[in-house]
Amino acid sequence: MYYAEPIYRPPSEATSLLVQATVGCSSAAQGHCYFCGSWLLDRTVPEKRFRVRPVREIVSDLEEAARTLGKRLKRIFFLDSNALAMGTRALIQITEKAYALFPRLERVSVYACASDILRKSPEDLQRIRQAGLRLLYLGLESGSDRVLGLHNKGVTAQEALDAGTRAMEAGFDLSVTVILGLGGRAWSREHAVETGRVVSQMAPTYLGALTLMVVPGTPVEEWISQGLFEPLSQDEILDELEILLEHIDVSRKVVFRTNHASNYLPLGGDLPQDKTRLLALIRRAKERKVPLRPEFLRGL
Repeated sequence: MYYAEPIYRPPSEATSLLVQATVGCSSAAQGHCYFCGSWLLDRTVPEKRFRVRPVREIVSDLEEAARTLGKRLKRIFFLDSNALAMGTRALIQITEKAYALFPRLERVSVYACASDILRKSPEDLQRIRQAGLRLLYLGLESGSDRVLGLHNKGVTAQEALDAGTRAMEAGFDLSVTVILGLGGRAWSREHAVETGRVVSQMAPTYLGALTLMVVPGTPVEEWISQGLFEPLSQDEILDELEILLEHIDVSRKVVFRTNHASNYLPLGGDLPQDKTRLLALIRRAKERKVPLRPEFLRGL
């Protein structure tokens, strides 16, 4: 099995077979996402520069895994940071091969950038979904165009909303992530309110909140050293999380989690039914009646 380390996977793919379909991130290769470690890796680690692996190499890894692990595997995650950037035909080929090799396979999933989704036609997205790729992880990060522009995300909030809507219309389950603290102190409220608004319109299958962790060597670290960006304190992160949740208004079920290691307060529940309970937990945490993750245990 080939891996270009370091690799990134969602927390929910901890027990999945990880297969390197692409390396790096095409968005980072274009200079987007100043907060992200992929932005740095693309510039400093030649082995992590974005590329799509040949189908024959990916298939070879799948065949090796089938010989080693047997046929009982249930989940596969195609690395790296946005494997949906692959060509439609290639992605269908490796997905169909995965199901052929692992008859008990229940789910294939990938990270996707909004631009990856928007570049594919609705028909191509449906073909990929019908081949068995079931779950897309989409980084919304923020619903504020000012915050997205600050970090050179490469898409507007409306384009991200359009991408998420198109993915769900094609039949995918959609797991969306947002990043608390991404607007710094200056744009904290706008970031929370506008992100809540976009999430409400998108109503993804899953919603996960992460908390900004400053990656050494990224533009964000430089901004902080120059006094151009003020990171939020622990209490301000909780305030932002509270405002975000207050502004999410959905009519269909959205599974909400803050279980990522970057967060101070792990939460879990279904929106809208658990919204009141989750807000109450945040308020108790602000009063220090709920334990918070210490700084030294946070991570990416």
